[in-house]
Amino acid sequence: MKKTYNLIILVPDQMRADYLGCYGKKEIRTPNIDALANEGVRFENAYCAAPLCGPSRCSFATSTYVSEHNHWNYWSTISPDVPNIVTSVKKQGYKTGMFGKNHLFTYSRLDEVWDDLNEICLGNYDGHPKYTHSFSSFTLEKDHPYNITEQLTTEGIDFIERNQESPFLLWINYQDPHPAYCCPAPYDSMYDPETISLTESQTAFDRNQQPVRNETFRIHSEMDQCTEDDLKRAVAHYMGQITYVDDNIGRIVKRVNELGIRDRTIILFFSDHGEFLGDYGMVHKNPTFYDCLSRIPVILSYVGKSWQGVSYPGLVEQVDLAPTLLELLNIPIPPTMVGKSLVEGLEKGDYSGKESILCEAGGGGPTCKEPIVGYRQTAPHEPTSLGPGVMIRYKHFKLSIYADDSGELYDLNKDPFELKNLYNKEGYEKLQAEMTTRLVKRILSVKVRDTNGWDYPEYPHDVRFEPLEYCGEVLKDIRKSK
Repeated sequence: MKKTYNLIILVPDQMRADYLGCYGKKEIRTPNIDALANEGVRFENAYCAAPLCGPSRCSFATSTYVSEHNHWNYWSTISPDVPNIVTSVKKQGYKTGMFGKNHLFTYSRLDEVWDDLNEICLGNYDGHPKYTHSFSSFTLEKDHPYNITEQLTTEGIDFIERNQESPFLLWINYQDPHPAYCCPAPYDSMYDPETISLTESQTAFDRNQQPVRNETFRIHSEMDQCTEDDLKRAVAHYMGQITYVDDNIGRIVKRVNELGIRDRTIILFFSDHGEFLGDYGMVHKNPTFYDCLSRIPVILSYVGKSWQGVSYPGLVEQVDLAPTLLELLNIPIPPTMVGKSLVEGLEKGDYSGKESILCEAGGGGPTCKEPIVGYRQTAPHEPTSLGPGVMIRYKHFKLSIYADDSGELYDLNKDPFELKNLYNKEGYEKLQAEMTTRLVKRILSVKVRDTNGWDYPEYPHDVRFEPLEYCGEVLKDIRKSK
């Protein structure tokens, strides 16, 4: 008889891979996340499907690419009828609980997906009076309603305690370390801005080598007003937010250990996407594909496996995670999922990964190419930075093509900070042509799937990703009714 496992999914919002101790940032205290890596596998080169919240989460849950589910920007949600990891485990008798932001399922149908739920989406802390610029950093009052990381953790632990005798799926979507760059004491003073050393990508970038969308984003975000001290304070608070999340992850793991269920609980930790944090003179994110945005931390903690403590160097796509989890849980993988389970490779000690990865984002409006006089924004919204784009990474090369903007081509071995754009540069014509062909083939291959199993009545051909729903307006209606 196969063992039944619980599943805990922990997703901080906008956490960069290179800002964790186990990923090399030793000055940040993340002992609990590092411990998860020691108990499982840490994927060194995992990439999100989109560097924006909603599309990324849709791709993870359904194991489909952005160009399949067609949600290129923030505001769309998917029907629970679309095969996904949550309803797949729920059909097998799992209790399901989600705490934090949704940014995924149709809001009016959340009670069909989750047995226990506290949906909180704070946006960008827009209602806080200290959030005046895109780069604002400040101490968050401990009793402020925006301070929810500890609350979500407590609710998640309560869910575990109430369902420890049943198989369960707990999904916590933390707001931190999402901007604004703020956290409560003691995390607000845990890292001294004076000790922060700015990187080459924060100080030595050439704006003329980048797409136009970046410059209009910088101007609309008033980044010319962001001093070096401002940026260092933002980085210090971002680091504090990360340790705040880490401490609360430690609370969850400790309670799981105390309940004696750690050996039958799989934990997945990952981020939906990264954060500029001053790279290339920007903060937040936009539909571009630099590693600070598209490369994400992914840790799969499964105590007792042969791959415990492994560092996996190969390329991994976010769409591979749901099939991997379902196989580990001994639950059938819906044939609509296009990602490939990593279990066989892990068990064989093959950590080579995929040949290439695909990342997509944007849409919903064209790229704003001329700055609007007098317009200012504290986060990426219309009319700026929305033009669609796609990226392929093949080996150590990365090509990004934008529908209405200039392209980017980088050699990550020679240029890990992505500062020297080789697109349309003399001497790189052959490489650019080869990468363009690979990108076109990757996009086309999304439309080619194995037809085995498509006649299963449980997964009818006409189940697609409608209806679209503008979640911001729906959220307002839900909160008014409470």
